[in-house]
Amino acid sequence: MKQRDEAIMYQIPAGGQRQNPLATLRHSLFIAVFASLPVIGLVAGPSYAPLLFGLAGLSAILAGVEYRRWPALDRPVALIVLLFVLLCAVGLLDTFSPRITQQRLGQMAGISIGCVLLLAVPVAERQADRLVSVLFWTVALGVAILGADTAFDYPLQHALGGDAVNIGTKYNRGLIALVILAWPAAANLAARGARGKARLTIAFVLLASIVGLSTTGLVALLAGFFVWLVALKAPRFAAIALGAGMSLLGLALPVLLRIASGQRDHLGSVVKSSGIHRLEIWDYMSARILERPLTGWGLGVAKVVPIHADELATYLYADASGIYPHNQWIELWLETGLLGVLLALALVLLAVWRLRGPWRAYGLAAVAAALTGSLLNFEITTDSWWAALAASAVLFRLLPKDQAA
Repeated sequence: MKQRDEAIMYQIPAGGQRQNPLATLRHSLFIAVFASLPVIGLVAGPSYAPLLFGLAGLSAILAGVEYRRWPALDRPVALIVLLFVLLCAVGLLDTFSPRITQQRLGQMAGISIGCVLLLAVPVAERQADRLVSVLFWTVALGVAILGADTAFDYPLQHALGGDAVNIGTKYNRGLIALVILAWPAAANLAARGARGKARLTIAFVLLASIVGLSTTGLVALLAGFFVWLVALKAPRFAAIALGAGMSLLGLALPVLLRIASGQRDHLGSVVKSSGIHRLEIWDYMSARILERPLTGWGLGVAKVVPIHADELATYLYADASGIYPHNQWIELWLETGLLGVLLALALVLLAVWRLRGPWRAYGLAAVAAALTGSLLNFEITTDSWWAALAASAVLFRLLPKDQAA
């Protein structure tokens, strides 16, 4: 993607030169927002969306005024995103709940615009160097805040969110996002010769995952670390295995979870209650998927699809009030059918295919961590989740030009 030189200069009356103030403002906003993610984003995970999408919109306006043209979009990503939004819109014709689908369609359209614009934000090499030098310290600061807040029984989270019983889980969304962002941050540090800081970045995030209460974050980090180790020795094999493995899993997941949920009685002694609860959720959701595998039930309706009385009679935790699937791929199957799953896999395969260069292992690790998170948490209309993924992609684009992909 071509970008104009960021060192746009203009003449001032005294005869000297200084940087275009619009470029200076964009640069400052970019560094401030991305540097704050490991702190503000960790403490308040939902803040990823307003911070990053706000940056994307404002940067697009400033760049448009500065360059007199619209920012260059990532066309393959934009095409996949557009097709998915159109698929969700067509789903309005045969949705189980028109009101919910219409509402979620608006959310998905906003998320799509925010992500595509964020990927189009122009970044100068000097700007990237400054951010990378700061990012290590803000990761360390965020982890230190998490550790201190946890040690003293969450006074910060109580001040921010009240006296909820499970207030420690307020860090979960930010932790999962930090697990994904840690890999491009480490890649950029390593690419600039700071390999020690790169290792410390991953170590800090591992410590945060252990101290925090996010099992998903810890599992995602370990999955990323495993893929990273494999990719260091065999990057081509790791890329093929990751892409093919996720494709097979994504396509077969409804049947696999249907089988697994039928074994709940045998798994009760080795799986904790939250795991059994998810198996119960996946039991009736996989049954609904198999009833409408091609078209789905409509975007956003996972919480309200029918649960039959004979199914409820076998559950210990799931009830008729419904709940989100805790698995984005099951939700895609349930709400958008096979076509939605195929578009999601196209996005995954595009990301894996694009990863090249000496730091490919870090990119594959980030993809593995993101896929693990998608299998265990969040709804497909969770805006902060998509903002974190787009931010990770932007950070990978900060790699030095001769090493980036």
